[in-house]
Amino acid sequence: MPKQWTFDQVATKADLQTFFAQCKTDLRTFGSTVNQTFEAFTFASVIDWYRRQGWQITFINPVDRQTKLPRFRLKFSTRGEPKNFTYAVAQRKQKTVHIRHQLRVATKAHRKNKEGLYANICLDVAVVRPLDLSYYKTYYALPNSALITFGEAKHMSAFAELVASFIGLVFELQPHRLSNVRTKPKRVHHLPPFLFVSGLLLSTARGICYTCKTRGFDLDVYSSAKELSLSFAKSPPQRK
Repeated sequence: MPKQWTFDQVATKADLQTFFAQCKTDLRTFGSTVNQTFEAFTFASVIDWYRRQGWQITFINPVDRQTKLPRFRLKFSTRGEPKNFTYAVAQRKQKTVHIRHQLRVATKAHRKNKEGLYANICLDVAVVRPLDLSYYKTYYALPNSALITFGEAKHMSAFAELVASFIGLVFELQPHRLSNVRTKPKRVHHLPPFLFVSGLLLSTARGICYTCKTRGFDLDVYSSAKELSLSFAKSPPQRK
């Protein structure tokens, strides 16, 4: 039996405090639950990946209504207007992307319809093209064309159904990622869509991940803080 890996919320909060302090961000909270802290850790890891690749990182914080000062605030719910929460701006040369937490994005197949139905998904972490979201309401969704990549954080061990559900999420948002992409030489400028679980990958989940690799799916599944940090620290690889 493999040794059970557990997510250390206390240690991670300390690491997050250090990380955001280095970014000179006025940090107040990471959320009260372990799941929220894990989401914050994933958000910070994505930002750090871009920083390691040479992107300049700055934070845009909402203004606190009481103090009238900028305040770091993460979005731990699907509800809430984007303008009321912190996001990161990454810049390198002439390129700029925004890294956001819990952002609603339209699916690739969404089309306007008479019923007024909107096919969209709220993503734990979304890397998007720069857009002004100051007028966005809680139920507004970003156009699918603005989505560059995304990540999902789950405080649990992974079983086959969870990985399969994530593949379905990729299909809804960026179906081109499932078109035998990784069999073709391609330099990675952005992280592929990823699922990060705080626990272990069960054998059935590893089996699904293996078939993803053989089919050339452009996505990743991480299963521990060590694996995540090591993977994020790597320079952009050459796809073969």
